[in-house]
Amino acid sequence: MKLIFVGSSRPEAIAQEYLRRGSRVNFAGMTLQNALLEGLFQHDNDLRVISSWDISPYPKVKQIFFQPENIEFKGRKDRYRFVGATNLPIINMLSKFFRIRKELKRQLKDEKKGNVIVYETYTPFLLAVATLRKRIAKAVVIVPDLPDYMHGSNNRIRMFFKNQNRNLINWCLKRFDGYVLLSEPMLEKLPIKAKSYIVMEGIFNPEFDEKPVEKEIARTIMYTGGVYSHRGTRLLLDAFKGLTAPNYRLWIRGDGDLKQEILDMAVKDPRITYFEPMGRKELLELERKATVMVNTTPSQDFTRYFFPSKNMEYLASGTPTIMFRLGCMPKEYDEYLYYVDGNDADALREKIIEVCEKSQEELNAFGDRARQFIIEKKNPFVQCKRILDFINTL
Repeated sequence: MKLIFVGSSRPEAIAQEYLRRGSRVNFAGMTLQNALLEGLFQHDNDLRVISSWDISPYPKVKQIFFQPENIEFKGRKDRYRFVGATNLPIINMLSKFFRIRKELKRQLKDEKKGNVIVYETYTPFLLAVATLRKRIAKAVVIVPDLPDYMHGSNNRIRMFFKNQNRNLINWCLKRFDGYVLLSEPMLEKLPIKAKSYIVMEGIFNPEFDEKPVEKEIARTIMYTGGVYSHRGTRLLLDAFKGLTAPNYRLWIRGDGDLKQEILDMAVKDPRITYFEPMGRKELLELERKATVMVNTTPSQDFTRYFFPSKNMEYLASGTPTIMFRLGCMPKEYDEYLYYVDGNDADALREKIIEVCEKSQEELNAFGDRARQFIIEKKNPFVQCKRILDFINTL
């Protein structure tokens, strides 16, 4: 039976092109989707992909109409279909729904029925599948984030439309057969209590041949991801201010409302380096050179309902990872992480000092164990087999 993946995946080269054109790019979501596709293709070489990219609307990206086209993926152009876009606010959402639905109908035309996997609770994707259920045998949605914790705003009008959108999402979700959640507590917030689900917190895809790298001599702390106060970036900045020893370094790669503040700090403190956008291969190499990686997200209510995908990348780098204790983290990760004993900048600073004072041999051994855990247990083949086995039980 035909298997179709609906989402917003795109090859990294295309994502980098749109980044240069001024578009936002959700690299975490793109990386997870591409890892999913890697694993699904390993199990089903005839998988079909229907993708609608997240492009910042006109005039930020100075193009309105994007034509549908087949994109080369895994050496073939007949398996990955970009449905195009009408890149105007609001109209873009409607355009995505109609384009995805049209392409789904076309691909299911010659089949009695097919199975569909949808990535994320995005209304155009969910609605396109929900309104074609008679043509679809089994429909499963992967839920990386909850609608209630996305695109927050206190504006009355925005809140009204957000509530209406949530009702529509819930209506769609009830028409799916199964759910892949990134954390167990997500179940509390979704209208799927009597439905089948599995928890699969993420995937790491070892895309590149990794050559040995030398660790930095200085004690180098690295963070990659959005640089926002609500993601704890300021906690890391405040923690580093208290590290007065000259052999400490802070490397940051990411974008967000704290970027300018970080650049200003780097001028005053040469121990701080801010990296401009780079390819994934180059970023992974930097992570492997660092002394420790830091996930800065502090424990909050919403952190029970997601899984920090950067943890997979951090652990797979072989560089020890420091993070706050989050309610979303499965216990099997505990022996591979250094948890902060608290939830503030002082506690983070103390943990950084504690870990960085360990010998490089001890840190290498700790990081290598974490890397093996991710490579062996969380690779695309293993994780996607769980998804496909789950679909077969529905």
